[in-house]
Amino acid sequence: MTKTHTSFNHAAAVLWASAFIITALIILQAGRMAENPAYAEMAIDRGSYSLMTADSGRGSQLDPDELLYIIDSRDQVLLVYEVEDARQKIFTLRDGGSLENMFNRARR
Repeated sequence: MTKTHTSFNHAAAVLWASAFIITALIILQAGRMAENPAYAEMAIDRGSYSLMTADSGRGSQLDPDELLYIIDSRDQVLLVYEVEDARQKIFTLRDGGSLENMFNRARR
């Protein structure tokens, strides 16, 4: 009868155990992540214009600043306005431009 000596690699066992623990922690943390849904407060489409408002993430929770997105499909233009206080009816143009140019830049 021949005796065989089996060696156990402790370093590999520690690495495997660490990998399983890290994987379990990632799964637990992913389950705790809060949902971050994107809701448009209001969207309308009239003729060649589409308008959508959304929370900008600035301002107070009771009086948030909003963004107004306007797409003119006839001229293929996107305009983004910020509404800091809707009661004052002040709209500030934040960005805008040709949709064709924006899509061309995104493809590069």
